Amino acid sequence: MATIQSAAEINPLLACLKGRTITALQVLGINSLKSVSPPPEALAGEVVTAAEIVERTININTAAHLITFDLQRTGRVVLHEAAEPFRLAVGTARPTVRLLMDDGSGLDLTEPAKTKRITATISAQPE
Repeated sequence: MATIQSAAEINPLLACLKGRTITALQVLGINSLKSVSPPPEALAGEVVTAAEIVERTININTAAHLITFDLQRTGRVVLHEAAEPFRLAVGTARPTVRLLMDDGSGLDLTEPAKTKRITATISAQPE
């Protein structure tokens, strides 16, 4: 079983997102997306203004949206210097969520089990 990442281990990975532009958010866990409006496509072109983790919940802010990921007990954050949109291929593990940035980097939220418990919620920032 993989070790649980602490908030102290995850925060430096999230710090890399600040100031970057989101190109895509892929929610690949079939039951993971817990909101439908706004859709993940609405995040394309948004600049990350803040990203933090509190306990096991990640909050990523843009001027227009708040993205919340609940890692549950076993979710992990993996930063990729070079990432592309996920495509299913034999022998590759599917992340639950993939966040792609304009500099070619990406952030995967992964889980060790086949049952996907990480949740993703997208909401509009209050006006």
